[in-house]
Amino acid sequence: MSPSHLALLITAISQSALHHSHFGSAAPPRPEWRLSAHRPALLRANSRRPRSHTALLSAPAWVPEWLHNGTATLVNRTARLVEKTPLQAAAEPTSNIAIDGGDLWSRARGTREELKEIASLASSTAASAPIIPQYFPQRAWLWRQWSGTIVRRVLPREVIWNTAVACSIALFLTMPGPAWTHPAWRMTLASSLSPLEKVWLLASSLVSFVLSFFLSQAYSVWRNVYSSARRVQGRLNDLGLLCAAFATRDAATGSYTSEAEETLRTVARYVRLFNILFYASVTTQFAPLQSPQGLDALIDLGALTADEKDGLLASAQMHNAVLEWLSNLFDTSVGDGRLGVSVSRLQGTSPIALQMALQNKLVELRSTYASIPDQLSGRMPLAYVQLVQILTDLLIFCTPFALVHSVGGFGAVLGTSVVTLFHSSIVSLAKLFLDPFSNEAPLLRDAGIVGINAATLLQETNVGSERWRRGGGWMPEATRPVGRAQQPDEPTASPRHEGHERPASGGNPQPASEALQELQGGVVATAAASGFA
Repeated sequence: MSPSHLALLITAISQSALHHSHFGSAAPPRPEWRLSAHRPALLRANSRRPRSHTALLSAPAWVPEWLHNGTATLVNRTARLVEKTPLQAAAEPTSNIAIDGGDLWSRARGTREELKEIASLASSTAASAPIIPQYFPQRAWLWRQWSGTIVRRVLPREVIWNTAVACSIALFLTMPGPAWTHPAWRMTLASSLSPLEKVWLLASSLVSFVLSFFLSQAYSVWRNVYSSARRVQGRLNDLGLLCAAFATRDAATGSYTSEAEETLRTVARYVRLFNILFYASVTTQFAPLQSPQGLDALIDLGALTADEKDGLLASAQMHNAVLEWLSNLFDTSVGDGRLGVSVSRLQGTSPIALQMALQNKLVELRSTYASIPDQLSGRMPLAYVQLVQILTDLLIFCTPFALVHSVGGFGAVLGTSVVTLFHSSIVSLAKLFLDPFSNEAPLLRDAGIVGINAATLLQETNVGSERWRRGGGWMPEATRPVGRAQQPDEPTASPRHEGHERPASGGNPQPASEALQELQGGVVATAAASGFA
């Protein structure tokens, strides 16, 4: 029988079995089969279509009944194993696992007491822990560590289990026993596994290379997310620095005016609110703060007002809406003089440079924080992670079979333990690197070993939001304006006549803007006369 006829026979029997298992009735007359030399009949099976829309055919009349019934049973059992149940289909990831940890309801979970605790942790100004676990570089100290290490995760779960399996295999293949157990047959079986050792040696080199590259790529994801989080923190500090430096001050005392002081406090509060709501959108730890109950907890702590809560819920934009509030606050503050460059106030010119600097910082902030969820959603393709997991598991599974002939039973057990420790540690560590904020800690049954502490990021930013206002609340006399402060209704002195007597005509000094235009015109005329225009 040719391969094409064999494929035709298998397809016909399988479709007939599926037909009887789903409809329980006699099969309709089968149309005539025609084999194609360019397209095998097996490829024409409608296996990818829904079963309710598949034209099922019966088996040919020349197929024996016992073969038809046996094939039908095999196909039915295989279909039940492969086909996903509704519960399994519901367990498929349908959201960004690196952000919500696979829990679509993470934002709605939490009691009132838990929400208060989370809001208090997010609003605190005292860093509770380092942003990542710290260490001493001494060898003795590193060997003594257990908590927060990858050995703690791999050793009791995978190494011990695989060692026990390797012991069972080694005892079965090498340990002598009663005559009825046929020890000679088992010894012969162990000798026949010697070719597997060569395949294992070749595969181990390939797997080691793949794991090294996989770990490097996973660490790159972790490092990029960490760098982006620090850049977000830096841009928020830049906003506080610029606002504190250019807030309106009293010329006599050097302190902020009451209006400027209130503006700086509002900016600091919006910076903290933005940071809290942003990390609530990318971590499961603070996700409940985006719920109405979570916003109520923030109101109790003074992080926002009731009107601001209503605005956030109406827009459903959370931290993006707060960014718009900051942009509008900068615009109005520069416009009414609460923020501005002293040169602009003295010379009567527009403080457009400060406004452009603040808006540019906001644009940089938006592009930076938006890259974090993008990096989390595209951290690693499923096919890549699955391939690495399969290669590692197969290598570890074949280790005792490959080593038992060359190094004996004890060597096979010890080798399995070492191979499991090294390779499983690399795979597990890479998976943890792919979860920078420890959102998948419940799935991995481990607290964040290498996770970035989002609470520390929030607390450091809370401190930084008030740092620049407090640091610039008083200025020494050397930094204050020299001479009498310029009044708004007084004419501005022209730089051309500074240090000289007034013009003989006794007229008013030329305004600074006209002097600047005259200077620019002179520069252009000089450039044109020199041939540079």
